[in-house]
Amino acid sequence: MPAVVLRCRSITKTGTTTMTEDASSTVAGPTPPTPSKVAFVTPLTELARALGTDLERGLEPRVAAELALRFGLNALREAPATPLWRKFLAQFNELVVWILIAAAVISGAMGDLVDTAAILAIVLLNATIGFLQEHRAEKALAALARMSAPTAKVIRGGVAQTIPARELVPGDRIELEAGDNVPADARLINAFGLRIQEASLTGESVPVNKEPFDQLPPATPLGDRRNMVFMSTIVAAGKADAVVTGTGMETELGQIAGLLSRQENDPTPLQRRLAELGRILVIGCLAIVAVVFVLELRRT
Repeated sequence: MPAVVLRCRSITKTGTTTMTEDASSTVAGPTPPTPSKVAFVTPLTELARALGTDLERGLEPRVAAELALRFGLNALREAPATPLWRKFLAQFNELVVWILIAAAVISGAMGDLVDTAAILAIVLLNATIGFLQEHRAEKALAALARMSAPTAKVIRGGVAQTIPARELVPGDRIELEAGDNVPADARLINAFGLRIQEASLTGESVPVNKEPFDQLPPATPLGDRRNMVFMSTIVAAGKADAVVTGTGMETELGQIAGLLSRQENDPTPLQRRLAELGRILVIGCLAIVAVVFVLELRRT
């Protein structure tokens, strides 16, 4: 990829803020993207160099196609749909659960209905809690996926175009205006009275003013990163240009989705206790079998 000289000049007007930068940098080619958690502390020209992009022309179409193959779609990872009945039955796929069911059957055959009812109640409670936790996490993930923007206005090779937001890659230059859903995590290049509604991400009910500061302190919390915009947030007012720094699961929204996925797979406290009980029962049974075997050997 040929060397490209980047130049960004400042423009200051009432209600208008743009990036102040007049530097030359050589873009040798795309390198691994700088994640959003680092992008807000990196000078803009250095960030452009790390992303292998031109802040004025955006990515060349050929480079964008290569990056799309490398990083995949700008979308949250979705688990395959599973019928509710199968999710519920999956809660019984544990050794200790079958041990408890066997104990309930034996107890019932011996006429001890109280113990049978108690054991079955524990088994059903465990299955219900696990099922509800998994179902709730899947619904939350689906809700996050619905918050993604359907399309994005992007500049590639100096040409403005509208593409499916799923096709965005790190290094793309995007255009934002009032009413848009932000399609990916991005660092501001310029901003004109920009205000972003970040309630879906930070819980902040009031739109946040955004400005293309060159750098912010590393300890700046997510809600105060004024030189960044984030996937799924909404442009309440103004317009801006930005360079994409994170897509899909590498966005702040993707991190939340990842936490929800892990929560979906985490066992409940009751499931952990039952698993521990199962291990104890198995070890106890093996120990008894070993003792009986040794005694039989000594007798013979």
